[in-house]
Amino acid sequence: MTASKQAKELGLKSLTQVSELTGQSLQTLTNWFNDKPELFEVVLLGCVSKLDYK
Repeated sequence: MTASKQAKELGLKSLTQVSELTGQSLQTLTNWFNDKPELFEVVLLGCVSKLDYK
């Protein structure tokens, strides 16, 4: 699975959307996906939650 695919499975449009919501670069998000999967998942869930409140 890729970082982008995981984001999409949670209902986000793309990894770029995650980048825009968090202010983190695509490279940083990809690094988190590879090196800190728990952090990456929390970030994705936070993005989903943030979009649900808009």
